[in-house]
Amino acid sequence: MTLSQVSGRLGALAAASVISATLLFGVPTQAQAASNGSYYKIELAQPAASKQELLRSVVVKCEGTACRAPMASTAAKNMCISVARKLGSVSAFTAGDRVFTADELAACNAGA
Repeated sequence: MTLSQVSGRLGALAAASVISATLLFGVPTQAQAASNGSYYKIELAQPAASKQELLRSVVVKCEGTACRAPMASTAAKNMCISVARKLGSVSAFTAGDRVFTADELAACNAGA
């Protein structure tokens, strides 16, 4: 094997390593979204009385009518119902990429 063949293979290996690292560490995951407190995005009909509440083992943080929380180990509908019970009527609810429909919001608020 000649020197040019070795350096060509090392270059290809280096390029593959860079691409792999970018894909592995450069793309945000659902777990990362949960860790920064934005898995659940909630809009309340009225401003929340408190700035944060512990619901379903996660802290829900609110500013006015906008609330957010990391992922909880519960179904999204259960989290929505808990928010409605503790913080008031929910006008919009998103869990990850899933946006609740008007019917799901009605069921959420009815469960409160």
